[in-house]
Amino acid sequence: MNPDDVRASLLATIDAIEADAASANFLARGSDLGSSDVTSIDFERGVSAEIASDVLEFARTIADREWIPYDPSFQLAGNQALVDELDQVPELARIHAAVSAGRSPLDSGSDEPVVAMVHRVGVTAARSVTAYRVKGPGIATRRPRGIRLFIPRDGVFERIEKEVLYYEPRFDALVVGGHVLVTAITTLQRSLGSGERARTLAAKTFSRATAKIAIDGLDDLTDAVATDPAMVAKMAQLARLLDAEPEYAEYLTTPKLLAFLDQNPQIPITVVGSGDERRLVFEASPQKRYLIPKALADDYLRSDLSDRRYEAGSKHRLD
Repeated sequence: MNPDDVRASLLATIDAIEADAASANFLARGSDLGSSDVTSIDFERGVSAEIASDVLEFARTIADREWIPYDPSFQLAGNQALVDELDQVPELARIHAAVSAGRSPLDSGSDEPVVAMVHRVGVTAARSVTAYRVKGPGIATRRPRGIRLFIPRDGVFERIEKEVLYYEPRFDALVVGGHVLVTAITTLQRSLGSGERARTLAAKTFSRATAKIAIDGLDDLTDAVATDPAMVAKMAQLARLLDAEPEYAEYLTTPKLLAFLDQNPQIPITVVGSGDERRLVFEASPQKRYLIPKALADDYLRSDLSDRRYEAGSKHRLD
């Protein structure tokens, strides 16, 4: 995937549909995104035009940002967006396939909750941009318990018995072609069903990194790195390092880590045994559970200016 090619496709699509921003709108209903059903909804013409304008504005905003290929450890700044291949986000891909097919039944209200609102702008599915809202008040159709809504009719306020659909011009994801763009990593991992990929990467990376390291409590630590969000992100950072610099794996051995800990007694990783039989110990307490993953990722620095030592989770190599 080349982000520049995706950006060029997005800009070309925006240019192609600006003159005739035909739109189609959908709801996904169900207990969760993965099992939801897609229905279509219609708005009166003025509202449809307003929504189409909102979506195109969102698309332009995304196009102006710096794009970062999906990385579960990356913390996005306000001027950045993550780009990923749609087929790597299976729950969203399933919904998008139904939206693109254009054969969804008309929504007439349901007891099933709305888990996503979808707005596609463009004449055809191939030449369109699609904005998704999967969190926040823009998809809240259920009123809080005890709250009643009324609407005036000829001076008499009548109760609204059915669900109310709220629209807010704020979106969580944009799909163009076979790619999805988001402005928050949590959108992919928690809301769009991409978290399993990050957990799988974490497990594989940890296994790769600890092949030559003796650790007491290895099974518990293996479970932790695949389930704890902070450890999942740390393993993604380590995977990026190992892929970019395969020679870094030479430092991931028991003797090298023990020598590092001997030189840095301020790092409280417990070591047991003696001589060649010494082993690192994983401790699950909140104060110590992240120590070994941080050591694996080389999250420690020394300042040449002050000779002080620091813990640093995000580093940019200068040499």
